[in-house]
Amino acid sequence: MKSLSGYIKQVARPILLSLSIFIVPACAVNQQKPQSPNIVIIFTDDQGYEDVGVYGSPLIATPHLDQLASDGIRFTDFYVASSVCSPSRASLLTGQLPKLNGVDGVLWPGGAGMNPEVLTIAELLKTKGYATALFGKWHLGDTQDTRPTAHGFDEYYGIPYSNDMFPHFTHKAAKNIQFNFAYNYEKFEWDKQHVKKFFKDKRKLKKDLNYASPIFEGNKVVEYPADQSLLTQKYFSRAREYISKHKNKPFLVFITPSMPHIPLFASERFKGKSKRGLYGDTIEEIDYEIGALRRHLKNLKLDKNTLVVFSSDNGPWLSFKEHGGSAGPLRGGKFTNFEGGVRVPGIMVWPGNIPTGTVSNQISSTMDLFPTIAEITGAELPAKHKLNGQSLLRHLRNPTSTINRDVHFYSLRGKVAGVRKGDWKYIRAEMVSRQKKMNLNTALLFNLKNDVSETNNLIDKFPQKVVELEQLVQDFEKTL
Repeated sequence: MKSLSGYIKQVARPILLSLSIFIVPACAVNQQKPQSPNIVIIFTDDQGYEDVGVYGSPLIATPHLDQLASDGIRFTDFYVASSVCSPSRASLLTGQLPKLNGVDGVLWPGGAGMNPEVLTIAELLKTKGYATALFGKWHLGDTQDTRPTAHGFDEYYGIPYSNDMFPHFTHKAAKNIQFNFAYNYEKFEWDKQHVKKFFKDKRKLKKDLNYASPIFEGNKVVEYPADQSLLTQKYFSRAREYISKHKNKPFLVFITPSMPHIPLFASERFKGKSKRGLYGDTIEEIDYEIGALRRHLKNLKLDKNTLVVFSSDNGPWLSFKEHGGSAGPLRGGKFTNFEGGVRVPGIMVWPGNIPTGTVSNQISSTMDLFPTIAEITGAELPAKHKLNGQSLLRHLRNPTSTINRDVHFYSLRGKVAGVRKGDWKYIRAEMVSRQKKMNLNTALLFNLKNDVSETNNLIDKFPQKVVELEQLVQDFEKTL
């Protein structure tokens, strides 16, 4: 007769082995790394620093953006790399100053675009299995090899440049193109030939074609001219559809509203609703769509695994007065290196990772998004891709920690225009503004802590500070 212990071993061992078939896989599932977070970036056009309720707007109602800030972190000193759109957008996508990515000015239809060899966030995330899409304004090239689909985006829908521009004569229509406002193929072709004939006279073309902008899907025109009152609605609707379609894998969705860049349009639901006029209408519609997008993420149970970022490409276009925005207490706007031209709203939400209701006054930048997303997802950067931004991940998770940076370099026409170090800001004389009429022919030195409106130029009072900061700019230029 076998011993009791031997009997137990003989009977129990097969039972335990069979149970392990079910137990081991369950343990393996629990030990898997969490899915890489989804990334949603919303990047508006010409929206001023103050043009969000939580940033102080007295007339524009933005409850959904205000809630976004309440649910995450709001940056007070958040910068773009340029005060005009093309270089600003290129710098966000590459994490590089215009000097490195090669986009130093506003691009026009049919002209040169961002070099296809430059690595973008979309291309980086594709190495980690992300689905990638862009809905809205691109403005980094509209030729076959410079459109979003050539820079890592699987899907693209939108106007490939500013909404005050026109088609190029090389653009091709899709078979199912939709024509608006009594247009047809003949009119589309006539417009393209008109562009070909007068291509060097941009002002004439804007006037003659009256903001007849093409909407692209992929590499072909699917709608002409765009009904711009429906643009914001269409961009966000397409983004929600894309998210639903790719809810079972990580995705990057880049939403770039064409407004509040002029000309301004709003759908019937929002037209005439804002206390800030048509300009406010466009922002309040964007705000509503952001709320709808967040509800969509929540309904799909994706909200807790999604990083949402909101910002603007540069400051307000002040010369358009009531049709332009406001930088609040900041001086200047679009085209300038005053704070109003390059300091923009910056809000980020990532439940469980970014503490709610946080305000950060540390120097940060849209160029930081590239390295931050790279660290979050574990994506490896090629050695040749030099970054000017740095990861904010540690600061996002623990906002009491400091960002290892006390400098920000200003850029103009692809050159280093000046630097902010701590509270001190220095701009070289010839680099104050892109507009010649605003060239003050003197260098600028401000203490932003005491004078955020940049009204008191201290250039003559602190000559040693000027020497120090100019040397900092020269040393940085050598690294480029």
